[in-house]
Amino acid sequence: LLRLEEATVAAQNAMLKTLEEPPQKVILLLTADAAENLLPTIVSRCEVLRLRPLSAERLAEALQTHWGVNNNEAWKLAHLANGRPGYALRLHQNPQMLKQLQAWGAEMFELLAESRRARFAYVEKVAKSREELRPVLVTWLSLWRDVMLAAVSTNAPLTNLEFEPQIHHLAETIGWSKARACTVGLERALAQLEANVNIRLLAENILLDWPRLTAA
Repeated sequence: LLRLEEATVAAQNAMLKTLEEPPQKVILLLTADAAENLLPTIVSRCEVLRLRPLSAERLAEALQTHWGVNNNEAWKLAHLANGRPGYALRLHQNPQMLKQLQAWGAEMFELLAESRRARFAYVEKVAKSREELRPVLVTWLSLWRDVMLAAVSTNAPLTNLEFEPQIHHLAETIGWSKARACTVGLERALAQLEANVNIRLLAENILLDWPRLTAA
């Protein structure tokens, strides 16, 4: 089963019985972009095999050579996909999907300058269901990980090149410790998302823990 992270919670739950008692002489192969994007009950019933991603350079070259992506876009997609050719190609072929990821990223930086009331109003918009909230949190997690990297001045490449100036500015402003705390908070929230928790309260707590910065 390919791209299982796109399956609904109900669909993933429906697979549990099959994973517990698979048919004889059958090997079930599931793929997903990250284990944290699946139900913990799915992951616990599988043997996780982590595939090595391509380097950003090789992936960018492949996007240009085989799919005619221009150099600038290929470089950004290669980083955003973290070396996953399939995901990079999907983003290239689905501009609306890429536009949505960029919108969530831009909104994250805007929220850092907003009041508590404005942050709670935003939660009303994105926390209507677990399925709608999950990709928002995953996008924010990717950005906060970039802020952590920038805060320690590592040579590791950033994922979200579209927001490189904002990432470096935020890293210089809040430092590694606070960036790490926000990253850990999002990782914890994603793990809790499928539990019997109030998703609106979960999202509100995330935003409450973020620093409030003055607008640049």
